[in-house]
Amino acid sequence: MSNIILINHPKNWGLDESLVERLAKKALEEKGFKDDVELSIDFVGRKKAKELNINFRKMSYIPQVLGFPMSKEKNVDGKIYLGDIVICTQKLKYEIKFQKSSLDTVLYSWLVHGVENLLK
Repeated sequence: MSNIILINHPKNWGLDESLVERLAKKALEEKGFKDDVELSIDFVGRKKAKELNINFRKMSYIPQVLGFPMSKEKNVDGKIYLGDIVICTQKLKYEIKFQKSSLDTVLYSWLVHGVENLLK
């Protein structure tokens, strides 16, 4: 069985789901997860990102990436439900321009960072 990537995003988000899925699977593989992992990636706006950061981390800034871990162990169905990575879409687009980099490069590094947060 391969890794499962669940992607949630607003209607007007402007990113390609297949790219996100490919990069997320690559990030999981880099951290040693070849299969049987379910990972959720939520793309949110600035308001929602800040609200989550305030509610769960008691920090009042708009974060780039948040991680909400579930489990590092296999469940009874044989899957690891790793958790949720939340990415602020506007900050992602800003960072691409700021770094003068590609979407692939920035998003991949943020996904790796998110997976690392889930493994702490």
